[in-house]
Amino acid sequence: QLFRAYYAPFRDLTSPTGEPVKAVYVFTQMLLNLLRNAKPDYVAIAFDVSDSSTHRKSWFPEYKENRDASPEDLHQQFLRIRQVVEALGLPIFELEGYEADDVIATISERLKDSDVELRIGSKDKDLHQILSDKVKLWDPSSGELLDVPGLLASKGYAPHQSVEIQTLTGDSTDNIPGAKGVGTKTAAKLIEQYGTADAVVANVADLTPKLRENLLAHAAVMDLTRRLVTLDRQAPIEFDLASCVTPKPTRANVRALFDELGFRSFVEWLPGAAEENSGSQASSRAGAQDDPGIQTGLSIKPVEGDYRVVNTPAAFEAFLQELSAQQVFCLDTETTALRAVDADVVGYAFSWSLGTGWYLPVRGDHGENLDPDTTAVALKPLLENPNTLKVGQNLKYDIIVLRRAGIELGGPLFDTMVAAALLYPQRRTNNMDDLARDLLGLSTTPISDLIGKGKDELSMLQVPLKQIADYAAEDADVTWRLYELLSKEMEGVVAVTPGAAVLGDLFRDVEMPLVRVLADMEREGVALDAGLLATYAALVSARIDEIRARAVAAAGVEFNPDSPKQLAEVLFDKLGLRVVKTTKTGRSTDAEVLETLAAESDHPLPQVLLEYRELTKLLGTYLQPLPTYLSTTTGRLHASFHQTGAATGRLSSSDPNIQNIPIRTEMGREVRRAFTAREPSRVLLTADYSQVELRMLAHFSADEELSRAFFEGRDIHAHVASQIFNVPLGDVTADQRRIAKTVNFGIIYGQTAFGLARTLRIPQGEAGSFIRAYKERYTGLERFLLACVEQAEELGYVTTILGRRREIEEIRSRNRHLRQLGERLAINTVIQGSAADLIKMAMVRLAGRLKVFGGEARLLIQVHDELVLETPTDIASEVRDLTVDTMTTALQLRVPLKVDAGLGPNWLEGKA
Repeated sequence: QLFRAYYAPFRDLTSPTGEPVKAVYVFTQMLLNLLRNAKPDYVAIAFDVSDSSTHRKSWFPEYKENRDASPEDLHQQFLRIRQVVEALGLPIFELEGYEADDVIATISERLKDSDVELRIGSKDKDLHQILSDKVKLWDPSSGELLDVPGLLASKGYAPHQSVEIQTLTGDSTDNIPGAKGVGTKTAAKLIEQYGTADAVVANVADLTPKLRENLLAHAAVMDLTRRLVTLDRQAPIEFDLASCVTPKPTRANVRALFDELGFRSFVEWLPGAAEENSGSQASSRAGAQDDPGIQTGLSIKPVEGDYRVVNTPAAFEAFLQELSAQQVFCLDTETTALRAVDADVVGYAFSWSLGTGWYLPVRGDHGENLDPDTTAVALKPLLENPNTLKVGQNLKYDIIVLRRAGIELGGPLFDTMVAAALLYPQRRTNNMDDLARDLLGLSTTPISDLIGKGKDELSMLQVPLKQIADYAAEDADVTWRLYELLSKEMEGVVAVTPGAAVLGDLFRDVEMPLVRVLADMEREGVALDAGLLATYAALVSARIDEIRARAVAAAGVEFNPDSPKQLAEVLFDKLGLRVVKTTKTGRSTDAEVLETLAAESDHPLPQVLLEYRELTKLLGTYLQPLPTYLSTTTGRLHASFHQTGAATGRLSSSDPNIQNIPIRTEMGREVRRAFTAREPSRVLLTADYSQVELRMLAHFSADEELSRAFFEGRDIHAHVASQIFNVPLGDVTADQRRIAKTVNFGIIYGQTAFGLARTLRIPQGEAGSFIRAYKERYTGLERFLLACVEQAEELGYVTTILGRRREIEEIRSRNRHLRQLGERLAINTVIQGSAADLIKMAMVRLAGRLKVFGGEARLLIQVHDELVLETPTDIASEVRDLTVDTMTTALQLRVPLKVDAGLGPNWLEGKA
């Protein structure tokens, strides 16, 4: 149920301190609903102790080894969920060496002669074997009960047949071996006919050759499979029904914990003293926040300040005198549109001391405005002053808006959103409202209070002057308060070792200049050939229709290939293909499953479906939506680039997400052809770092062999293949190079032997041999990997080449899987985060050097390690050389950086 809670179709939630609590919230809601609505006589909670210490693991070391590590933010919530259960007074049953399902099976066995009817809150098929007249499965999300008749009707087998069926099929979710190509439907038919798995094998002569072959191959491990799938009903657990009498928790039991988690609305679900509802006005306002996405604590208070409207010539003149005396001030703009390139200024807001704010209206239906042009001209020298520090929240937006008003925001910048992201990289959001609540204990005025929601939503032009003035001035005031806090926090971050880069330098020298670079890129946008996309979309649509018809023909029945439910029924029920894995919603039909089925089955449908998926995604995600993003003002596509959000520091993009435009397939790459230069006399320049993460690995590890390969300009993957396979470089095969490439990048991402085996589809032992040979040959890498882990263990965080920090809480966990995840995160953050530092530094320096061309050459797009520029054709070679030089010298590494650059009329043809 914990995983179901985590993956529930619910937005991510955080506590007042930024701690992820979505799974805790959903699980708590389920428990409280159970206590309030079902009113059970008894309640018991069963937990797993550890995946690594179960008896099944000792019988079969590969048990559950195929599972990816649980999401890092889910592991953080396990302890919290346990605290909730304990606060509610519910008994917990767990036993070292046994899984929760064994505990449940044991409890059901001990209660079989009692009058108690058991309802198990789970949809796990492993529990089908213990269903009886008194034992039913209960789905907490839907409330549905599964009993013995229901199992027969829905699955086609009885509880006593469940173990025998799983003995044939195995369980891919837990890495339990099964007969290849034998799914639940086929197994159920066989068990219905022969009774047991052993009897099926004894009668394989009656079966088809393929099925006979697969069953005989499985026969050697069938006893092991049966043992693994059979629940232990005799676990030596201490159980007393009397200890499970449903408790009656009160608010006093849970208040402190729920306040800490931000679950204040849940407190009201429990009985408690009437006086607990009383309190100050501020507390009442905080308690009314029932939306767990806006977490609050007891100390949250509304913002109070002295806010003034400046809308007369005399008041404006006095304001300018005060503003001109400030060396640091906060600026915010209210505008007519969310997209900056289409927005006009409605008003300017300023603050330079706590609790104060000024609002200058220049547009609005209320009519009490300053003249927009006169105001912009008067503000221009003050906002362009190169010597005053400008503070703001998401200054990139304001920079673009101000340019439309003829103002170039000058001087050093302090963006509170970016500062918070650097100081608290574990936070999920850094919008002003959340920062005010979590860091200052203030509740700000929501925008919906001004403009409403939905179809009745107003524009900022329609908001009464008093309301918009208070709102805008409050924004400036709160941002100023955040600046005062965050600037001190930034100064307090010291270097890990003497002489090492510090966070403040990264913020000042890279992230703040980058704000202007990204603003330039967003404002410039890129030309998009909508006609070409429309033509391509028509071709792809026709191709999709053809493939859909092929899929139906291959299935032999009409079905909707876009419906996971119908697709699962066709693949696993009608065709009897193997269930590769299951998810919270049932049998998975994702791309990985289809690829597995296509590889192991002769049936054409999985491969047809893969092609169908590729084309429908191409059409629905790129070909059709991209033209809708064109600006009505400029006619160009203006994506948004984000500095915050990725813990490694990588940039991301949205509206549209340019970074996800496919490049791995020929049809996907064609989308890039639609990104063009604005006119025939200009071209696009693409410049892409070559193997930058591997070069970072060589830099940090100082490994002589790896470094030598880069200095000599060798094909690094072929070089590594030659080393680990012990063959001459010229004799390296394509397959050996492919394996070496996978190992190279696997090292960066902390890939295990199991993960490598799954990626390459080779035995795990062979994959382990490759990794050992790699580390033995490149000894510096092992030292570096250990150093990353040791730093994380000692300090609780790791740092990138320019001082970016990321906390690695998982590294100190007693849970093996969580600790291993922490080790992978530590290594990956140093490498990938340093690559992000590099490209950001390159962008900042390149933007400065491009000024020599008088604005004719400009940055347009950034995608991971690649930059896209536009330049006049007659200076394209000069721009290319300058770009390559800037990128290769942006940071000094122990190994040379290499950049591949190309020119062309569009993004596709400009790719080097």
